[in-house]
Amino acid sequence: MRKDSGLRRYSRLTRVHAASAAAFVYPLGPLVAAGGDVSPAPVIAVSALGVLGHTYGCTVNDLADLESDRRNPARRRSVLVSGAISITGARIALGVQLALAVVLTIFATVAGESGWLFAVGMTVLFATVTFSNTHQKRRIAHPLVMDLLFGVNMGAPAVLCCVVTAPHDLTPAWLVAVVFGIHMVLLNVVAGNLKDLEHDRAVGDDTTALRAGVRLTDSGRLIPTHSYLLLLCVLLLGSVASLLVLVLAAPSPAGHRAVATAVLLVLQGVACHSLWTLVRQARAVDPNGRERYLGLNFFSLMVACLLWAPLATVVVAVLTAVWLVLTRGLVTLPTREQEKIA
Repeated sequence: MRKDSGLRRYSRLTRVHAASAAAFVYPLGPLVAAGGDVSPAPVIAVSALGVLGHTYGCTVNDLADLESDRRNPARRRSVLVSGAISITGARIALGVQLALAVVLTIFATVAGESGWLFAVGMTVLFATVTFSNTHQKRRIAHPLVMDLLFGVNMGAPAVLCCVVTAPHDLTPAWLVAVVFGIHMVLLNVVAGNLKDLEHDRAVGDDTTALRAGVRLTDSGRLIPTHSYLLLLCVLLLGSVASLLVLVLAAPSPAGHRAVATAVLLVLQGVACHSLWTLVRQARAVDPNGRERYLGLNFFSLMVACLLWAPLATVVVAVLTAVWLVLTRGLVTLPTREQEKIA
């Protein structure tokens, strides 16, 4: 049997394959705010910080949820649950990631135009990421508040990273932060909550979907409630409205804005239809949380940002996709290892 390599195990722990999709907002905010005219050094530094922010959050989450995950059959392939990585090994990985984040923060501060403000902002961000991933389902606050905090943690770097590039107008960065934050709240409330719904109910965890009274049929189809449907409608309307504001505020010809608006409405329409098929029980909940609306929201944000910084947005989008493709193999178990675990 081919043994799972250390690199593969730690890649699965940190979910490094998804790091670019979670971290692209770090450079996107400054690039959009500056129209793409930013020195490469700070952009590379904040991009790397974005990757570390994602992997750090995933590692903290796995350590915090270990006891619950041990009772969840769906998590039997987790490297911590299976023992492929020890708790000590995971904590060491956490320390390494924090140390690298400190180094990159100092480098971005020196390479950019910021001073101490960026370092303080990154410290606060990593602290709130730690709190959010440790107490997400622990009844510390209403679960929707925790979902909103997650959205803030994910969207705020679009503005925070502008500190190192010092653009004159932060409006587009704020809009990017709001759009991405809403999309991440939607990610948690739907994909994140529903894939583990029955396990979370069984172990007494607290999520927005559970508070709303959502249930699943034996075949995995959603039984929504009025409050849950209302929340989804509010988030979807917020997504469409914030995207349209980002497009309409762009310093581009009216024709370009009109085309971008049409494309956005189509993409968001398809995203809404994907969720509609879920809530009307036309399909089952994806047990892995791979919902079509996630990719559609990503493309929607890219379309809106094209009007502000065309070349930079294309580069960010392409690099994000390439990272996802190249690193996916690192988190895929070898066939014989899958058979052994199953």
